[in-house]
Amino acid sequence: MSDKILICEDEENIVSFLKAELEYEGFEADVAYDGNEAMSLFTTKGSEYALVLLDIMLPEKNGLECLREIRKTSAIPVIILTARKEVYDKVAFLTAGADDYVTKPFDTMELIARIKRHIQRSGLPPKTSPLSINKDAHTAEVNNNNLSLTKTEFEILAYLHESKNKVKTRDEIITAVLGDFYGESNVIDANIKNIRAKIARHTTQQIIETVRGKGYVVRDE
Repeated sequence: MSDKILICEDEENIVSFLKAELEYEGFEADVAYDGNEAMSLFTTKGSEYALVLLDIMLPEKNGLECLREIRKTSAIPVIILTARKEVYDKVAFLTAGADDYVTKPFDTMELIARIKRHIQRSGLPPKTSPLSINKDAHTAEVNNNNLSLTKTEFEILAYLHESKNKVKTRDEIITAVLGDFYGESNVIDANIKNIRAKIARHTTQQIIETVRGKGYVVRDE
């Protein structure tokens, strides 16, 4: 799906870290550093986003104002990120339509899990995979566009595609594609990055999902 996340946060160090972590997980991310910028992005690109990460203490327009504006037109999942732990704040945002409330500092793996859960539960229409692979012709297409993959890239994608819903470790991918005696697992990460870049030219849908600490998987859509 290559789900796109809108990050509304004014602390640059948090933004930088969050964006890197989300992209590592296969998401795309847009960033707004103040409430006005957040609403401008949401107004023009709202249909592209699968979820919003929203800080409370934003400049120009605060998080509660942004949330209320979002809820006028959209049921998109919204997760509040904030250092404020008062029950009053939590109740106010949940009452205004937030789907979750995460306090800083937060555990990144937990936040990613919450993001995935809310996207899955968002009630959006199920997406069908735009990927098709012809092993005989050695071609891979996304939305009828040839991906122009290298031999290794094609074999990695084809291996993951025929093992849908099964997480494959880097070592398993290496053994299947490059052979038992190829020792450098980072070659898989490099090829996955290249494959994703080629896929992203033709769809915003995430095809290859990263499962942290385990490996990669292509899921049935």
